[in-house]
Amino acid sequence: MKKLTVILLLLIATTMTLTAARLTAAQQQDVISKINKAASAMSSMECSFTQTKHLSLLSDKMVSEGKMSYKRPGKLRWEYSSPYKYLFILNGTKVYVGNSSRKDVIDTDNNKIFKEVARIMMSTVTGTALSGSSDFTPTVADAGQRWEVTLVPKKKEMKSMFSKIVLLFNKADLMVAEINIYEKNNDRTNIRLRGVKKNQNVNETLFAIPK
Repeated sequence: MKKLTVILLLLIATTMTLTAARLTAAQQQDVISKINKAASAMSSMECSFTQTKHLSLLSDKMVSEGKMSYKRPGKLRWEYSSPYKYLFILNGTKVYVGNSSRKDVIDTDNNKIFKEVARIMMSTVTGTALSGSSDFTPTVADAGQRWEVTLVPKKKEMKSMFSKIVLLFNKADLMVAEINIYEKNNDRTNIRLRGVKKNQNVNETLFAIPK
């Protein structure tokens, strides 16, 4: 179970060094409101992604690629294709993680930590995490063509796993462009989304939980 939790953490990911100007409280709230409005209007999203994992004890980087599909309400498919194949599906309260040698189905209603991680993952990908005041303390900065939003976790369970999440939103369409996580052990991961398509028809079978 610990391994599966780590896999989920990798999916909500980080690293970014930007010179960004922090906004006033009123400006931050205005940006957050606009992002929340854009997120609530999004019924689906598909894209490719590149994930880069930085390990604090090693100089090497672990790079992987794949595709992501999202459909409201509560459906997410995260599929790694290179350098290894791995599939993650979140559908309601059910989570599937598996590859050619192992498959697991978890009921998040029976696992508090897993439920929290899955919920945070979903809200981070869709951009709705900014409205969850009970989960994070958000700050917004101006990073040129993007808004840089830093989310510091409030809850004990999340604090034990990571120190912050940094999201980058394109100003033009208020869509998430990068999702980042700084882990407590100083490891960090960065996920860059490419070819984002929103509010298009997404095949329901992509979110079916394998038996």
